[in-house]
Amino acid sequence: MKKSTRSLSGALALMLLLGALMGGASLAAAAPLKLFTPYTYLSVSPGETISYAIDVINDSDEIRSADVAFDVGSLGWKYELTAGGNRVRQISVKPGESQSLSLSLTVPLEVNKGDYAFKLNAGDFGTLPLKVNVAEQGSYKSELSVDQPNREGHSDSKFTYSLTLDNRTASKQQYALTAEAPSGWDVRFSVSGSNITSVDVEPGSSKSVSLDVTPAENAAADTYPIVVHAASGSSSAQAQVEAAITGSYGLSLTTVDERLSADITAGKTRNLELVVQNTGSAEVTDVSLSGQLPANWEVTFEPKTIRSIAAGQSVPVTATVKASDKALSGDYVANLTASSPEKTASATFRITVETSVLWGWIGVLIVLVVLAGIYGLFRKYGRR
Repeated sequence: MKKSTRSLSGALALMLLLGALMGGASLAAAAPLKLFTPYTYLSVSPGETISYAIDVINDSDEIRSADVAFDVGSLGWKYELTAGGNRVRQISVKPGESQSLSLSLTVPLEVNKGDYAFKLNAGDFGTLPLKVNVAEQGSYKSELSVDQPNREGHSDSKFTYSLTLDNRTASKQQYALTAEAPSGWDVRFSVSGSNITSVDVEPGSSKSVSLDVTPAENAAADTYPIVVHAASGSSSAQAQVEAAITGSYGLSLTTVDERLSADITAGKTRNLELVVQNTGSAEVTDVSLSGQLPANWEVTFEPKTIRSIAAGQSVPVTATVKASDKALSGDYVANLTASSPEKTASATFRITVETSVLWGWIGVLIVLVVLAGIYGLFRKYGRR
């Protein structure tokens, strides 16, 4: 009997204990003062700022007030706790209502990758734990990166690179921009189409910079590395680009004997034996011939166009020049041009016009006719 009574007493005690625990849990679940935010575990990168919207909830039947503070521990992260646009240290909430707090938390630029725990303390309203995952290793420096560091073209090409300058420091930086290019090369930096030599970048921000590189005219076929520097008083960065020159364009126009003068008779034609030569190291294509001559003069070419000329090769061209039949004796200038999409060459000829022999005989005949007329007049009227 005693054993049965003891068992009954033990069971009753156990039931009372469980009831007390369950009642406590129900009371805890029905706590009238609460803190709430929907996102308590966020993943970010160094330098980013996180914004939390926090509800301070009062389900009790009286006004409740509490001091509010954000605990960053020994990490020293920067934060701002505001309500209604002002910084707040204490909050009051009416019965059955809630108030909103805004928490802004800035991840340092120099921070280790990993998880970090924080707490928002609000007195009787409780504590709201927050966790932040820093997804990558942070740094306190400047970075200069290139979208596509390798470019290829001919010596008369312009190589354009897209640079991104990141200021991962805590203050605004003014970076001086320089480049180590071969002698005779032209280097220009620009932002939004305007040429610059320096650029300002806000902390935690980046700036896009365009780099235009024009090789020297006589640059040989090769790959040229160019080191680009961005330096401020407290930080610097550098990157390297490459310009691969595959060849150079060159074109010349002259005659077989390199003489740039000729004689011509007014109204007649004269053939000029030209030579179009590719003096570069790359093929030139679609070479067309043209000329600028005095008024009423004409010039034709055979061939009129040249499809291509290999490096170091030449093509003969015959230019047929016809002088105006009214051209007076003297020297005239004719400009002949060979042009391709890659290069243009020209030559200036001095052409001397000589009067036709026929006109000379006609002149003599006119003189004789005039003399004969005068002689006849003397004979007819001289005896009187």
